[in-house]
Amino acid sequence: MDGKTSQKFKRVKSNGHLPELTIPNLYTEIKKNGILYPKVVLAQAILETGWFTSPLCRDRHNLFGLTNPRTGKYYEFAHWSESVRAYYTKVQYKYKREDGNYLLWLKKIGYAEAPDYIPAIISVLKML
Repeated sequence: MDGKTSQKFKRVKSNGHLPELTIPNLYTEIKKNGILYPKVVLAQAILETGWFTSPLCRDRHNLFGLTNPRTGKYYEFAHWSESVRAYYTKVQYKYKREDGNYLLWLKKIGYAEAPDYIPAIISVLKML
């Protein structure tokens, strides 16, 4: 992350207008954006970021490992809440209730490359 982006984030974080990244704040943001299966999506963010500790989360505010399909590079967001909106516009908008079980749908669309992704999500869900 360049110095300009880093300073911008520091200002955003300190101005008090945007929420800090916590599990309750993230869950609220997920629900506020009308995302279906908010606990599953919360578990995805926790798993993808290693409980909000990954460099992708800390440096790029990308909670879901979202990549640009044209470049293959990870998206960078000014604030983590933008990542939540992007999850809806880049992933969940494709889901239709008739697609069935959301976890199976994630597997079907190839959301994650790890073969144990769904069991890992279920494991995090059990902790919530």
